[in-house]
Amino acid sequence: MSIHRRVFRGGLTLGFNQGFTQACSFVRNVIVARILSPADFGIAAIFAVTFSLLDMMSNLSADKLLVQAADGNEPGFQKSAQAVQATRGLINAVIIFVLGGPIARLFGVPQAAWAFHFLALLPLLRGFTHLDLSRLQREMKFGPQVISDTGSAFLVTLAAIPLGFWIRDYSLMLWLLIIQSAVGLVLSHLVAERRCEMAWERKYVKRMVAFGWPLLINGVLMYIIFEGDRFIIGASHRLFAHSSYTLADLGVYSVAFALAMAPTVLVANISTQLLLPLLSQVQNSMRQFRRRYAVCAGLISFLATMISIPLITLGGWAVILVYGSKYAGAATFIGWLGAMWALRILRVVPTVAAMALADTHNSMISNVARTAALAGVLYASATGKPLVWIALSGFAGELLALAMSVWRLQREHGLAADALVAPFSVTFAGMSLAGVTIAGGLNTHGWLPATLATLGLMLVMGVISLIALPELRGNLRSLLDRPGQISKSPEVLVTGNEV
Repeated sequence: MSIHRRVFRGGLTLGFNQGFTQACSFVRNVIVARILSPADFGIAAIFAVTFSLLDMMSNLSADKLLVQAADGNEPGFQKSAQAVQATRGLINAVIIFVLGGPIARLFGVPQAAWAFHFLALLPLLRGFTHLDLSRLQREMKFGPQVISDTGSAFLVTLAAIPLGFWIRDYSLMLWLLIIQSAVGLVLSHLVAERRCEMAWERKYVKRMVAFGWPLLINGVLMYIIFEGDRFIIGASHRLFAHSSYTLADLGVYSVAFALAMAPTVLVANISTQLLLPLLSQVQNSMRQFRRRYAVCAGLISFLATMISIPLITLGGWAVILVYGSKYAGAATFIGWLGAMWALRILRVVPTVAAMALADTHNSMISNVARTAALAGVLYASATGKPLVWIALSGFAGELLALAMSVWRLQREHGLAADALVAPFSVTFAGMSLAGVTIAGGLNTHGWLPATLATLGLMLVMGVISLIALPELRGNLRSLLDRPGQISKSPEVLVTGNEV
């Protein structure tokens, strides 16, 4: 089998893995949200916010280096990576355990201090996950990783309902997270080919630190982007005297954020995994690269348009249908969250193009721009603005990050922004029409008229896309003509970067 077909099939396998695990996570969150009150769901959301903070601030990406490094298959290299990961897990576990009480008081839930202590089990369990799953990806063997991820996600989703009837408070999410980590740990050892051994060889550890620090910075930026707004909402009553946000507000915002994020992150992750090898194959021929770049932009634009329209027009109804009427307040801002995530899908195009040209700084720099949204979130929290201001800040941040990514790609690699004008304009037009539809009060007439209007708008924008984007009308199989060979430069083969 040729290498480009192996990459394509690997991308499909990873796409299935992403889709299945995210679907399970979504179903689990729906079950928890249905059982818990918005305030309890807000406390449950704090668990994820707290764990993610330390996880991203300490991630040296040793697992990615096992895939990228030429000698990543060496047993000594893997043993050192395993030791670094275990050490990181132990340190994070101690930090969370010691700070459990202060964290609970910061968010105004001192009664949940015991749960934050138990949260220390998460990094401890994940620290001993077998890294052979990452090493096997060097040979495009993704099966073991899929088994571990999908197996743990499926089992914890099955456990959610019986546990929910037994545990009817915020600790339900805690135990589900612990169970998922424990099952993932066991499965990783069952499907591994090598024994799990540890060593501390200084030369390998130094390389891991040198490799991981830029990704660690990017991880911190990603935390600010994905969790910063919820962290501020949850702690705002402690940080600002005039803030009116409560834990119930955090719960409402979290369910809307998760609903809008689920389809967009799925599309963004799969697109990244598939488009990176496709563009990397022709990185030495700019004519071919520009052609594929334009086609990728058209495809991504179409997907972003079709996802954003129903989120904007039907997001409020979807929240009530999925989570219940107690979260109906999300209808006031979920449309802006849908638009925000659509911009993030569009950002896949310039970001992945930069990666294919061995530029791993594009994502980090655009994410720096994205963190500007935090200023709007802080202002809204300090002055007691409605939650819609938080969503508006995120939209503005994504717009700035998209512009930065496109500008830097043009400056550094000569890829003119002209190729993106038509596809991106289609997406913005679709979002604008959806927003006008909602502003006209369509939602007040009921979910059925809103659904029919949404389907009609999607059909219209689909036709417009075919007219305005000739790439969508062509034979997409021509993308694979003269595929060439995938560059084996280390920078290009780092496919695990988040965008």
